[in-house]
Amino acid sequence: MHLQHLLLPLLLSLASASPLRRDAAPTFAFGGDAPFTVAAASLAASLTCPNGNPSGSSPPVLLVHGTSTTGAETWGQGYVPALAANGFAACYLTLPGRAMGDMQISAEYVAYGLHYISALAGGVPTAVISHSQGGPLTQWALQFWPSVRTVTSSFIALSPDFAGIKLGDSDLAAICIGDLCQASLWQQSAGSNFLSALHDHGFQAQVPTTSIWTQSDGVVSPPEDNASLPSATVVSVQDLCPLRLVQHVFMPIDAAAFAFALDALQHSGAASLSRVQSQIFSVCFRIAAKNMQINVATQIQSSLDDAIDGFILGSPRVSQEPALMAYA
Repeated sequence: MHLQHLLLPLLLSLASASPLRRDAAPTFAFGGDAPFTVAAASLAASLTCPNGNPSGSSPPVLLVHGTSTTGAETWGQGYVPALAANGFAACYLTLPGRAMGDMQISAEYVAYGLHYISALAGGVPTAVISHSQGGPLTQWALQFWPSVRTVTSSFIALSPDFAGIKLGDSDLAAICIGDLCQASLWQQSAGSNFLSALHDHGFQAQVPTTSIWTQSDGVVSPPEDNASLPSATVVSVQDLCPLRLVQHVFMPIDAAAFAFALDALQHSGAASLSRVQSQIFSVCFRIAAKNMQINVATQIQSSLDDAIDGFILGSPRVSQEPALMAYA
């Protein structure tokens, strides 16, 4: 038996007996895991729990945002209050450089965050919900930090790009200038070294996983191929609401996507179309999900402004993708 399997239950039991102080930055280093290159204090500081620490009565959900945005912009007025209304305590990460930099570094924040939120909850395993780039980041964390699987109950990915984006067919192409793109765009492009490494190291659902996509994505292209993950449940919002038009940036507020995500949370990570169909009239005639504290028109403009800010304020453009870490 690996040392990590002997030590992890002890650490979680200690956390349960005495929940971690938020002013402490614990280390999570287990045999078989990739090394962390970012200081624990920085990794811990990226986690925000707007409604306080999760617990056994309010199970944890880690929210991972995507390219060009932040945790608060993607989740603060949408999934955070909507999940709270359904009994879950959601915490979100804010990735460095608006997730425009090296995805291998961003994945460290996800791997650490999964351990940290579970420890803050007294050892309760956490679910994780991602949007866009957050999908491959979470999958990378699950594959290269095996200890993370022991504290992760389920993984729900909204519009993930597991296969790689064809930049010429994507709205993201406008971000690049000549042969200069941000690092994470190189890494999300079809055929990148990052994605090749992801697919070469146990690319399959490592925990119960549901992948949710939309036919009218516009950014993740092709969307259905990118949503595919072996052994995962894969559904589209149009499976529930035919002809529904929901673009990539609006998936984190979409009522149909949230219905699938909530169903997966409530059923061990596997969403079911037959279960969600009972809500078809209450879901398909809404834009945003119930209990989200947003004005739809304001949110649409805000999402577009946030994306523009990301392209301007995010990490600098580079001429090629970052080199793979030694562990990959």
